[in-house]
Amino acid sequence: MKFQSLPQNQWQKIYLPEATCAFDAPYCIHVRRGDPRRLLFWLEGGGASWDRDSAKWPGIPETREVYNHPGLFSVIADEHPDNVSIQTGAWSGLLSTTEENPLSNWSMVYVCYATGDFHTGTADLHFTAADGSERILHHHGYLNLQKVLKLTRELFPSVEQLLVAGESAGAYGVAAVSGDVMDAFPACADVTLLCDSALMSHDWSATVRDIWQAPPHIADAVKSENFVVDWFRALHEKYGDKPRYLYTCGHKDETLVTFGHYLDDGRFIQDETYCEMFRHALGQMCGELKAISPRFSVYIHDFEKEKYAPGVKHCIFANGCYTGQNMDGVTPVKWLTDAMIDRLYDVGVRLVEE
Repeated sequence: MKFQSLPQNQWQKIYLPEATCAFDAPYCIHVRRGDPRRLLFWLEGGGASWDRDSAKWPGIPETREVYNHPGLFSVIADEHPDNVSIQTGAWSGLLSTTEENPLSNWSMVYVCYATGDFHTGTADLHFTAADGSERILHHHGYLNLQKVLKLTRELFPSVEQLLVAGESAGAYGVAAVSGDVMDAFPACADVTLLCDSALMSHDWSATVRDIWQAPPHIADAVKSENFVVDWFRALHEKYGDKPRYLYTCGHKDETLVTFGHYLDDGRFIQDETYCEMFRHALGQMCGELKAISPRFSVYIHDFEKEKYAPGVKHCIFANGCYTGQNMDGVTPVKWLTDAMIDRLYDVGVRLVEE
């Protein structure tokens, strides 16, 4: 496939026949032809499966309707609601084509996520499903990523400005696999990494190594309960200050609080106690990230959900918050575009200070 074959300024769905979703559904990505020198490489989110028990609860209607259990991870790329938004043009935020988005003329690759492994896996996990049947979950996120990168290099061989970004599960992916993306474009010196909403304290080492079977450069970097910090440290050890490192999160992120609660005691809920625990952990994380490099900036926010809940909004760059909300007078888009011209500063850190 050649760059010229893509329609100008339109999203094009592309199926990758050698790639797969968690349970063998066809895998696709979305590509938008804009300026061939400027590329946004976006990693989609969609939950996670971290052991044989969580594998029982895919994000399909049957999980909730039959077993009254929340779906924990997306399993069909082509039916992810975000994909519908792209195809209908309803998408807002960083991926939009509106004049409000300073990146609207960039080329974009939207990497779909339906493997439950934060884009890092190479494994076939055998497990017992909720109905008692024996099944295989394809944790092939990293394998899919390599196929996506091969196509991306063919389409955009002369990238001069690169933004690797993702939200939720895709934000973990930014920390884990940005090195692979940078290696695909070794001549590109202008690189920004944007991690939107990723923090779940847990002993992830066995999951990354044995369940997902991530490659060594990803698995060996996990040394603590916060593998986002571990992965960013490993990135900096290899790439130094070549990229700008950006991290954003709500001070009491409602989705991350809920998943953290589930990891602790199996209850998929949020409450004030866990929100405060999360806020404290986020404050510690910001300090650890800032210690990695002077080119690390953070944006902490308290954007409310449409419906009241103890926590605040999960993810802010691929929706209306991108241009429509501000923290201490700074919108997410202002913070990002300033960072991309090396005006690096922090926003909202007071929210996680004791």
